[in-house]
Amino acid sequence: MIEYKGYVAAVEFDDSADILHGRVVNSGPYPIATFEATDAKQLRREFERSIDEYLAWCEEDGVEPRKPFSGRLNVRLGSELHAAVAAAAAARGMSINAWIVQALRETSGAATLPA
Repeated sequence: MIEYKGYVAAVEFDDSADILHGRVVNSGPYPIATFEATDAKQLRREFERSIDEYLAWCEEDGVEPRKPFSGRLNVRLGSELHAAVAAAAAARGMSINAWIVQALRETSGAATLPA
């Protein structure tokens, strides 16, 4: 994963063509930018160029750019799961939010991402 101006891109390698493909993954249901390159330095340049072009296009056309995810998420748990989560959080001396964030970091593989 690489990051630029708050946008995060996932990168995959196409072994059959020796090409790195990237796409923005934190801007909603579809990527605002995709890009490709043959090496890591070129990939980063293409990613940054794609984001800069996207933002310039939005400004030129008077369109609000799709923002990176805000970090806010509403989840409907149901009353029984809500109670279980509240009890688990209280047992660890944590808020429900902190407990959920910790659980999601541990299970998503995102434990090393910044808060």
